[in-house]
Amino acid sequence: MTGKRRLISNILFKTRLIRLIQLLYSHNHIVVLNYHRVRSRASYDSCDLCNFDDSLFDVDEKQFVRQMKWIKRHARILSETDLINLLYGPTSDHQLSKYPRVVITFDDGYRDNYTIAYPVLKSLEIPAFFFVCTSMIDNRCLGGWDILAYLLKKCEKPSITLNGKNYDLRSNQRHSLELIQTDMKAMPCEQLNEFIRSISDICEVELPSIDLQNNELLTWKNIEDMTSHHMTIGSHTHSHSVLTGMASDQHLKELMTSKQILEKRTGRPILSMAYPFGDPLYIPDTIQETAVMCGYRLGFTSGFGINRLDAARPLALNRIAGHLDTEYTAAVMTVLPQLFIRKHASSHENQV
Repeated sequence: MTGKRRLISNILFKTRLIRLIQLLYSHNHIVVLNYHRVRSRASYDSCDLCNFDDSLFDVDEKQFVRQMKWIKRHARILSETDLINLLYGPTSDHQLSKYPRVVITFDDGYRDNYTIAYPVLKSLEIPAFFFVCTSMIDNRCLGGWDILAYLLKKCEKPSITLNGKNYDLRSNQRHSLELIQTDMKAMPCEQLNEFIRSISDICEVELPSIDLQNNELLTWKNIEDMTSHHMTIGSHTHSHSVLTGMASDQHLKELMTSKQILEKRTGRPILSMAYPFGDPLYIPDTIQETAVMCGYRLGFTSGFGINRLDAARPLALNRIAGHLDTEYTAAVMTVLPQLFIRKHASSHENQV
């Protein structure tokens, strides 16, 4: 079905039918696009894949520029203030619109968000949300999913055995990585470091140096600069742990600690957050209630869908990830998102 979606999107875009649909179709929903990383054109041309999780590169910089220009021309891109006013304002504001309403978001706080995506957004005057995990920025340490990818890439063994399961690293390394990452999601935070160290031992690969990890992450200076140019900085919690694996007082600590650190660093109120491993399965009402207690007004999930204005939940907003690598899929996703909606997203799309 993925191939069919791409084919239909290509036809709609190249024949300009998507433009006609955009003009004729009245929009009563909000589409939130969820990016993680943008690959530099130089590394794309040279096929120079990074040391960590390549699947998080949604698009290369040339395509990103083209996508943002198209969306800028054909949609209304919402800032944090726009979105809060729309969702919390009178229902009379929920009128059908000639233009699709779109929100641009980035998760996890990678350096290329600043060096590649931000200059594009700034030059086009496009608002966007950047959700960062404060412990990663403070400690200069990547998330477990990236460390795991690094270890498996560097491992010279054809396969490894973990908890009685055998994982093929020769012919199906990507699948093995996804399987182990899935197990990692359900793991309590206090067990994660030990789990990563055990895989390092099994793979006989040293953990990546702090210098290597540091180069992949935003700095506080980057974050402060983006804030000063009207980008929204949001919380991705403090430790990027699955919140459902914690006690309620830990939920509060995760959400509040991140909020307080970000507010101190940016000098702005932090009103938006994105849930780690944001499948709605991991975000019960109790966690949304905790977010409200902490002062958040918006909460973004990785629930793969659109948000109808008459039914949108401000603390559980759906986003669309994946398929963001070309101008035509991004355009069709913006105007006709129903084409991409399905019951279950892939593990990649719900990863972080």
